[in-house]
This record gives sequence, C-alpha cells and structure tokens, in this order.
Amino acid sequence: MNDATIRLCWCALGDFDDRFEGFREELPAEERDRADRFRVEASRRRFVLARTLLRRELAVIVGVEPGALDFGVGDRGKPHLTNPVPGEPLLFNLSHSGEIVVLAIAGVDVGADVESLRPVPKAEKLAHRFFSPAERMTVLSFDDESRDRAFLRIWTQKEAYLKATGLGVGMPLREVEAEPDPNAPPRLIAVGGDREEAARWQLHDVEIPGAVCTVASLGSVSGVEVVRRTAGDLDSS
Repeated sequence: MNDATIRLCWCALGDFDDRFEGFREELPAEERDRADRFRVEASRRRFVLARTLLRRELAVIVGVEPGALDFGVGDRGKPHLTNPVPGEPLLFNLSHSGEIVVLAIAGVDVGADVESLRPVPKAEKLAHRFFSPAERMTVLSFDDESRDRAFLRIWTQKEAYLKATGLGVGMPLREVEAEPDPNAPPRLIAVGGDREEAARWQLHDVEIPGAVCTVASLGSVSGVEVVRRTAGDLDSS
C-alpha cells in the first residue's frame, strides 16, 4: 500500500437493498453471528455492509479471497490484519453513521469518522461537555444547520484522531483540541495540551453527500482518494 495516499471508500445502505442476505452468507461464521445479534435491522445491515466492504477492498490489495483475511485486535482495541502483504504496512479504519459506511486504508496509521448531517438538538450541551472554549464559542456563534455542521466537523476531527491512535474512550474528547473554524483547513491544535503530538498528525476533510467526514493520518500524505462503492462493485467475482 502506497503510504503517500489514503484510500477512502464509502457506501450508502440504500444502494444494497436486495443484497444484504447474500453478503451476510459470505461472511465468516463469527461475523455472521455478530450480525445476527443486532436487534435493529438498520444496524445489522450497516455491520454486514461494513465487513463486506472491508474484506473486498483489503482482499484486492493483499491478493487473497475476502474470506481468507484474518483480523486481530491490538492492545488499544484497534483491529488490524494478521496476514498482510509481507513488508508492506496496511492500516485501515471503519466508520458509519445513518446510511453511510466509510473505510479508510493507508500505509500509515489512519482513522476516519463520519457523521450524517442532521439536527443536533443538544449541540450546546454537548459542546459545553466535550469541547474546548474556542470550539464551544465557534459552535454557539452559529444557528440552525450551520451550527449542526460546525459541531459535527469539530466532533469528527476529534474522533478521527482517537480512532487512528486506538485511544477511543481512553482519552476525553475535551483533551483533543481541533480547528474550530469551519472555513479553515482541518487540523489538530493540541492533544492533552501537547502541541507537538498534534503536529504529528494531518487531518483531511472528505466530501460525502449528506455527511461530514474527517480522516486523520500520522505524518503527511499527498491526499485522499475518494471512491464510492455501489452494489455491482461489491458483488462476488
């Protein structure tokens, strides 16, 4: 995998209405069991689509059948391939929200977070709890849809970093300070007060209709290649 570029693949659930059962049947037994434990049908479909997308995309890179891929979990709970191409780092991260599933693949540590663009009725309360003063002031300076987008952009910047590192709930969102200005390029300002740690990471806005998406990468990459996958793309070969 070329570590100079991030590959971002995304899908919309509505493109796969008649294919979920077929996709489910092609997953390994353990993943089928996990899918069946979801009580909400939309959640089950998101899981099936996410695992199908992950296995299809990585299988092409590694050069094996999708079902032959093995995954492990690191010390921080972040999944990784246990049988990648020798000598070639292959890192990935999944995210989903509403109808959208995204997969980021890179040769460096990478994290992705997507949020459906939607009303956030508790934006002010959440900003007071999880945002820095500068982030909070920015969110509260907007009204209606502009406030929702500003809130979600800051939120996805924070989450993309936490997912890239595998820290997740191990670090409070408030400790990750992100660029509050929605018109400025995304960036980390400080992590736990550490500006040097923030400077090690690059953030990228990704345009997905009806969603806000940020990708975080360790070090500098040349860009993000965005690819939409539809039903025909994920059919078995």
